[in-house]
Amino acid sequence: MEWLFTLGVIDGWDAHVSRWAESLGWPWEGVVRLLLAAIAGGLIGLEREFRGRQAGFRTNILVCLGSAMAMIVSTEFARRAWPHSGNININIDPARIAYGVMTGVGFLGAGTILHNKGTVRGLTTAAALWCVASIGLAAGVGMYLMTILAAMLVVVALWLLDYVEDVLPKVRYRTVTIRRKWQVGLISQTIERFEAANLKVVDASFERTDDMNHADINLKIAFLNKREYYSFERKLEGDTDYQLLATREL
Repeated sequence: MEWLFTLGVIDGWDAHVSRWAESLGWPWEGVVRLLLAAIAGGLIGLEREFRGRQAGFRTNILVCLGSAMAMIVSTEFARRAWPHSGNININIDPARIAYGVMTGVGFLGAGTILHNKGTVRGLTTAAALWCVASIGLAAGVGMYLMTILAAMLVVVALWLLDYVEDVLPKVRYRTVTIRRKWQVGLISQTIERFEAANLKVVDASFERTDDMNHADINLKIAFLNKREYYSFERKLEGDTDYQLLATREL
């Protein structure tokens, strides 16, 4: 029963805020919606800005503000009485502009996704932009409480859950390139050395140097504990039989 009471309180707040905004009249009600969209987008944008992401403070504000403005224009289109003859039926769907906004923001989000040598970055930023656009649409149509709650949930998902991800066990992948003096059984020896350090070798390849005296071994490894890996990497740096050329996270 407590959750029903909570829902009732939230519904009462939502109705009170809606009545207050309507009492302001037009265009001040639209201004409140735009300001709410700018604040919601700014909160999410600050989190992205602090983390140095491609779409930061200004981008999120503009996306949210633009989405809200598009929704306000769309609803105003539907409210107005458009003059027409009696034998013509005019139907205006305010949701059509919303469809266009979400599609356009999808292309904008695709521009923040970077793919480089098997590594994909920017998926979270693209998803955040898509959420910001929907929050802006909610603000533009006058869903004040839902706009606030959605913005808070997105910030929690981006900020607090990022620390939760660091705590949860997660398989990490890395490519390591090592140069060693060529000898029979060199590849299998190198793989055994890595697996003895609790590092799973997912894939391995090698290439002989021009003088044929050495081989560059490329290993794709998987591990759970970052500290164990970095400790093993430092040991390799001090081993004269292993020349560490490159290492990259996937």
